[in-house]
Amino acid sequence: MSSSHYSREQDFWDKKGVDAYVSLSAFDQERILRWIGPRSNERRCLDLGGGSGMTGRLLTTTGVPFLVCMDISAEMLRHSGLLSVQGDALKLPFANDSFDLIVAAAFLHHVPGRESEVLRECARILAPNGRIVGYDPNARSLQNRVFMGDGRLRLSTFSPDERPIDPRVLCGKLGAEGFANASSTVFSFRNPKLTPFEAIQRYALDPMSIGPLRNWLQRWFFWSATKS
Repeated sequence: MSSSHYSREQDFWDKKGVDAYVSLSAFDQERILRWIGPRSNERRCLDLGGGSGMTGRLLTTTGVPFLVCMDISAEMLRHSGLLSVQGDALKLPFANDSFDLIVAAAFLHHVPGRESEVLRECARILAPNGRIVGYDPNARSLQNRVFMGDGRLRLSTFSPDERPIDPRVLCGKLGAEGFANASSTVFSFRNPKLTPFEAIQRYALDPMSIGPLRNWLQRWFFWSATKS
């Protein structure tokens, strides 16, 4: 790899790569697919940070003619069942204007402080008017501030480098790197297991997530932009 930035992330996901990693319920997989909404003119798609290919496989059900799944972990990619490339998102191994759609599903928050570098590379390989879409944990969320922060309550289930992102900051970075029409919307995933944490989210926080409170109580956000 050309960069050592991901060394801890690569080690973490290589160890996860002993089997296919599918983290989302069927409900959320369908919701993600509706959000991405591949268009008929988006014939070349990159699943950026695609891991074991969950999102890429969802996209193939829409009839996307050409799809590449790229990740830093070769061990994860072994399970994708897709055309796969091991690579560094800070220096994407693709020519200019190679794709019409880039999907960065739960990826950017794994490169804290270097999102702009990744977005710059994405703008380079996207064709004119190409789209980039993704989702990441919301840094305004009170839960994420506690459980994804650097304090003692940080959960060990998170990989070493991942940190939540402020949607407002990300939209600003998209604009600075040559994208237009940047937008975001907050939401929370639905854990198929009703853990105590999930119960609090589903039955206490979600009903309270009205108006401005949504930004503080919803843990994730979808985002999208178009190459200008």
